[in-house]
Amino acid sequence: MASIMKRGDSYSVRYKYKDHSGKPCEGWESFKTKKEAQERKITVEKELLDGTFLVPDTMTVEEMLYKWIPIQSTRHKWSPKTYTQSVAMVQNLIVPYIGNRKVQELRTYDIEKFYATLAKTPCGQYVKGIKQKLSEKQKKRLLSSTSIHEVHTLLKTAFSYAVEWDLIHKIPLPRDAPKVNIEERTIWDEKTMLAALQTIENPALHLAVHMSMILSLREGEILGSQPSDLDFDAADGRGTISVSKTMQRANKDALEKLDPNQVYHTFPDRREGSKSSLILKKPKTKKSTRILYMTKPLKEELLAWLEKLKQDEQNVPEKYSNCGQLFRLPDGLPIAPELLTKWYRLWRAEHPEFEQIVFHGLRHSSATYQLLQSDGDFKSVQGNTGHATAAVLMDTYAHTQDKPRLELAEKIEANFYNQDLTPAAPQPRQNEKPAATKISGKEILEAIRLMDADERRELTRALFA
Repeated sequence: MASIMKRGDSYSVRYKYKDHSGKPCEGWESFKTKKEAQERKITVEKELLDGTFLVPDTMTVEEMLYKWIPIQSTRHKWSPKTYTQSVAMVQNLIVPYIGNRKVQELRTYDIEKFYATLAKTPCGQYVKGIKQKLSEKQKKRLLSSTSIHEVHTLLKTAFSYAVEWDLIHKIPLPRDAPKVNIEERTIWDEKTMLAALQTIENPALHLAVHMSMILSLREGEILGSQPSDLDFDAADGRGTISVSKTMQRANKDALEKLDPNQVYHTFPDRREGSKSSLILKKPKTKKSTRILYMTKPLKEELLAWLEKLKQDEQNVPEKYSNCGQLFRLPDGLPIAPELLTKWYRLWRAEHPEFEQIVFHGLRHSSATYQLLQSDGDFKSVQGNTGHATAAVLMDTYAHTQDKPRLELAEKIEANFYNQDLTPAAPQPRQNEKPAATKISGKEILEAIRLMDADERRELTRALFA
């Protein structure tokens, strides 16, 4: 099945095999010593007999990834945003460094070196696969550990397909994923949220911020809302909001390659020749579809906003184009995410007295406030935030604020230094169960904050199994 031939100062192992299409082929490999050739001959013959022989293939990492993306995106019904981000990751963070390497030649050591290179690489070094000229200041802003971890996750999935395609026998990635240095996000406490809300004069921005603070809504979920999602009579008159859609701006080339069933509606372009479209799509996860309860002030503001929409339409009926969304401009067109972000940044610049957080930070602040108010009732808060699992909520939003931590310090101070150190008199043993220790939800949150991600996942399994 295989033979050894001496060729000058080296030895060649020659063998016959069939490629992926069943075509007979002949292969040979060269070695410096006869012993190495003999060992390889034995290995090749064994692999050919038991069907584990790896057919030689010259496919590069770049070719493999661009073959994998359309399959993966279709199978898992990627959103336009996920598709765009994945393509950008391949173009800018993988192909420039290991794209021309043959898949079959990659070793774990090569990937570890690749990760080390990424750790020293500036953000924006490549854009659409083209190397950029960066300023000295830009060169100092390196890729985050989160970005490198995302590259690892993408490669792990892609190489698993390479195994299925009989390109390789095993995934050439390190056993342990690159560590993520999680930085605690800046959030506002409830007093700051209320004070900030009271300074916003733009009515659309005020309502959007109010909804994010009270309902922990994502920006796209807010703008994806429609008047039909509001039920002011539900929950004994409290009122509910149904979350079932999200608004997003997506590249047109991504939309063409994805499942059209993910998109409910594509809004007309406002500019001719635009490369992106504003779309209304399915929410992030199944858990993202949920019913939320209004507060009385939020209910009043929503009713006032609907009345304003009626007035806008009556003012200019001939120019009004009702897009059907809850958040509309005076001409009836939808408020796009980038416009809401612009309004929020302008307001933030006018109010430096508040600690700077991005719009999504309002959702973090809201989730944290709800956890504190509910004494750590993760399942209830998960129902409001729409996270896929309680574990995600615990890992991402279990912030603690200064107030409960100060209360904890005061409690420790009161109990620790006032302990009675007088030896207790021996007591006869009794068949009694020890009294249960009472721990508040705020103390639970503080303990969770001190856990690492693995410990939080273990706790979640124990609580929600």
